[in-house]
Amino acid sequence: MHIGLIIDEERLMHEHIMLNRLSIGLIDEGAQLTRLVPEEISIPDLDLGEHRVALATRVAYPARVPLWMHRRRAQNLIKLMEKSTPDVLYAVGEYAWQLGMDLAKWIECPLALDVWTSSLIPNCPTGRAAQNIAAYIVSTNSVSRLLSKKVDSALISTIPIGVPLPGEPRKVLAELNQFISIAVIGSGRDLSSYRTVLTSLKQITQKFPQVQIFLELRGSHSHDIWRLAQELELLPVLSTITDAAQHRQLLLHCDVFILPERTGRMRSLLLEAMALGLVVIAHAEPALELLGDQKTSALVKKATVEAWTNQVLQLLRHPDEARQLGESARDYVSNHHRSSQHVTNLMETFDKILHGGALSFVAS
Repeated sequence: MHIGLIIDEERLMHEHIMLNRLSIGLIDEGAQLTRLVPEEISIPDLDLGEHRVALATRVAYPARVPLWMHRRRAQNLIKLMEKSTPDVLYAVGEYAWQLGMDLAKWIECPLALDVWTSSLIPNCPTGRAAQNIAAYIVSTNSVSRLLSKKVDSALISTIPIGVPLPGEPRKVLAELNQFISIAVIGSGRDLSSYRTVLTSLKQITQKFPQVQIFLELRGSHSHDIWRLAQELELLPVLSTITDAAQHRQLLLHCDVFILPERTGRMRSLLLEAMALGLVVIAHAEPALELLGDQKTSALVKKATVEAWTNQVLQLLRHPDEARQLGESARDYVSNHHRSSQHVTNLMETFDKILHGGALSFVAS
């Protein structure tokens, strides 16, 4: 089976490590893989990282072209792949969808679209625009339910993102009296949620002055969030990072992950933190079923400073309870989000597309 994996820049920036693992896993399963990635990659380290997947053919494509150039772009790429064209295409990232549909039309092969968050559902192609789409691949049951209202549920394949499971969990809060590290991870879109969480953390630092905070700052409100931290006099205990995905080694040495927003977005970084047994505290998030209250995470049901403060204090004052929660989260990842199962599920879906079954494809 020859798989054409088309990745847009946004997904490449935030999930390149997971996508590299996925690529290697597909090759290990016997697939021939061609990776199509944007030629305008804006972060040099990512470009170097792409070349490390040496067993996969790498084809760079111009991501930003006007509408009238779409056909020519597809035809140029087909020429580059003419010695061996893919049997199936898998477009990861919304800005890879159009290229996937163009290539699928000219190669006459099936296309699978990755719908990794519910916010993409309104933009999912349907009708004649979707004639070559043989599968919509989603990572959570909640996205599957919402998407089934728009497309045939037989075309939806729910495949949880996978991560490797470290041999041993980290002992979180092991130096509770000297150092507590808290990562605050999010898109920076919901300014109100950040105001609530940062105000709560100000109260936490008054009781636990050894707290150090690592704050992801990206999005349109990043400067506003930084100014809020300044007003709360948190800067002496605060370090900011622009993109958590580029600092995962640092963040995975933290004790606590705080998710201040409801985004409904699955991130492999969160799964990696859970696989290590880190403590996750989040706003109640129905769209992410992996966040189970007191099973895999501690959920804040009311978006108030008092609720956040009480939840964080409860875990800091009872570190054994916090570690048990982290170990439970690790077990959940082991059972539901293994990298090997991610690869197996994708291969099975592509096989069904090509050879019949619930996701069969017939060229038009």
